[in-house]
Amino acid sequence: MGHRILLMPSHNARCRVFTKGPLMTVIEPVQLATLEGAVEHRNYIMVDITGSSEDESIIDLMFTDSVKVPDSDKKDGAPADPSSPPPAATTAPRPHRINILSLRLRLAGRVHRSMSKKKKLSAGFPAQEEVSALLPPPERASAEEEARPEEFNRVFLTYASSLDERFYGFGEQFSCMEFKGRRVPVLVQEQGIGRGDQPITFAANLLSYRSGGNWSTTWITSGAVVGMQGGTDAVRRVWSQLRDHDVPVSALWLQDWVGQRKTAIGSQLWWNWEVDDDHYAGWKDLIRDLRCDGVRTMTYCNPCLVPMGEKGNARRHLYEEAKELGILVRDEAGEPYMMPNTAFDVAMLDFTNPEASSWFKGILRGMADEGVSGWMADFGEGLPLDARLHSGEDPVAAHNRYPELWARVNREFADEWKSEAGEDEEEGVVFFVRAGFRESSRWAMLFWEGDQMVSWQANDGIKSSVVGLLSGGLSGIPLNHSDAGGYCTVDLPLLRYRRSEELLMRWMEVNAFTVVFRTHEGNKPGSNCQFYSNSRILAHFARCAKMYKAWEFYRVQLVEEAAEKGLPVARHLFLHYPEDRRVQELTYQQFLVGTEMMVVPVLDKGRTAVTAYFPTSDGGSWRHVWTGEEFGGGHRSGHGSVGEATVHGFQAEVTADVGCPAVFVRVGSPVRERQSGYIYKEQPTCRARSQEVALD
Repeated sequence: MGHRILLMPSHNARCRVFTKGPLMTVIEPVQLATLEGAVEHRNYIMVDITGSSEDESIIDLMFTDSVKVPDSDKKDGAPADPSSPPPAATTAPRPHRINILSLRLRLAGRVHRSMSKKKKLSAGFPAQEEVSALLPPPERASAEEEARPEEFNRVFLTYASSLDERFYGFGEQFSCMEFKGRRVPVLVQEQGIGRGDQPITFAANLLSYRSGGNWSTTWITSGAVVGMQGGTDAVRRVWSQLRDHDVPVSALWLQDWVGQRKTAIGSQLWWNWEVDDDHYAGWKDLIRDLRCDGVRTMTYCNPCLVPMGEKGNARRHLYEEAKELGILVRDEAGEPYMMPNTAFDVAMLDFTNPEASSWFKGILRGMADEGVSGWMADFGEGLPLDARLHSGEDPVAAHNRYPELWARVNREFADEWKSEAGEDEEEGVVFFVRAGFRESSRWAMLFWEGDQMVSWQANDGIKSSVVGLLSGGLSGIPLNHSDAGGYCTVDLPLLRYRRSEELLMRWMEVNAFTVVFRTHEGNKPGSNCQFYSNSRILAHFARCAKMYKAWEFYRVQLVEEAAEKGLPVARHLFLHYPEDRRVQELTYQQFLVGTEMMVVPVLDKGRTAVTAYFPTSDGGSWRHVWTGEEFGGGHRSGHGSVGEATVHGFQAEVTADVGCPAVFVRVGSPVRERQSGYIYKEQPTCRARSQEVALD
């Protein structure tokens, strides 16, 4: 198989190109004289273009592969059957498939890296839209860039793509599902508050600058994980309410186990990972009593520590211990790097130091010894780009790797604890993380999406939680979920974002169909509607928890599939209908749960109906969970071939009153039969669809 290569050198580029195949064919406008030094050597062509290596160089390449399409009746590499007659002679040419890839290689001169604490990294270049068009010349470097002293080299790659080519993935993203023509920074970071939704983004910037998993335990997926705060008495009171409403609960997640501190942004925690005996009096008794009722206790921790001078009842001062041991990230002066975090400063553990990992595992063991069954392993994305590390490595490179180290510390302890417990899966611990990078799915048991606004907005609200769920699923994050109801609350005289009852109810309906169903009170619990605020919403919470419980058997199968194949539990329809143009345009409107269920959530205030799209390219149809009505009907409205984007499906307006989310199961799927006991028991009063339209 040969390659046709188009070289367009500029700026006296120096580059050596190797291509395997026949003699090179030079295409206009490049002249043969430009390729002086090209030498044929067996089946390789070597082109050496000499010039200055100090200047920025641009090499543009276009590869064209012409591949014969194999005969449909003969497998690749299989010998012909001697008993078969020879193929008939024909003058028609054999079909070929032409693959074209245009590539720009940009070799930058040596660039100095500033050690300022507020570095800004280059976001790269957008892809070209026309594969046939010649790539434009590079933009000239700015005066600031040209003035930088020499320190290191950069290489930029720019690829051209066809107009209908689409790009998915790029990690857990919250505003976009498809990234054609967009810039995507390769930098692990918190998604930000507001993310452009106004006026919250402007206000947040005034207050603070840029404010595959596989696990061996299944208890966390057996019921709701109830997030709450307030101390022992509050927990016991709410637990009594949950029992009265027959809510299936797997765990109570008590993030304020370390004690509360009131700050400018609301109720926050003391980052000193031990129980506050005043706030949670009788801590071990509480854990034991919950466990007797089949409910686990989960807590919270992160890789940062704070000085405890203001807290009088601390038994250990973990910051001082870590400082004395020399296991904290350091600044240029060799002192603990104190980083601003909202209303207080924190120091970060240096997990490039093995001693830091061993020390923190001891902290986790103390939690588990008291009966804690799991925890949120928060943060990991904030390693400063000018830090000094024990390993001596570049902090810019280590920044993206730090979340992997953080997840690894937690996972290694979880595995150690599991090995000590033997075969009893009920004794396993579970943790979930926010930040991640390439190998995070290797170490993390479970992910969650970080902090969304308590709003209906697209970039940082309930809609963004669905986008993050699905984009993460396309990027190797198969087990993911969000805080039901969101987290970030703003309660100022002129600017208010407070969680409404309707928003919380709709968010519960979404999360009832993710791998974990977990609530959060938010950063200002008193300003938000909570699941225990009144009997109406508590009844709705119980209903959603039972929806979640109803598909537990299928969820366990999907978790196993995620461990074996990396497929996410919640899936963008693109994974199973990649050629459907309508599916390609979807962002947060609907998603699949495995292959057998489809959810079309209500994500707008005041809406009681949704527009659902039912692909029919596979000949299947879908049944409404609550009414039993069938959609799609197995009709086919299009006949697209592989590699051709077509629309072939049905669109329908479906009613979705509060408590009756638009959920569908494949006709003939055993999932429907297993769910029927819950469906009939609940006797939902959900209305039927309004109309169905075939799309061509």
